[in-house]
Amino acid sequence: MAYKCGRCKKRVEFDAGNIGIRCAYCGSKVFYKERPTVAKKIRSF
Repeated sequence: MAYKCGRCKKRVEFDAGNIGIRCAYCGSKVFYKERPTVAKKIRSF
């Protein structure tokens, strides 16, 4: 999975089984999941 570091904003990759992950660049423990910029269309009834 690819995540973005909350402090240095660099892309970091991790395995799902790792516990206690840290950013390799700055040591931060806060990450954001990268999401596509495509808007979803929802149909209302």
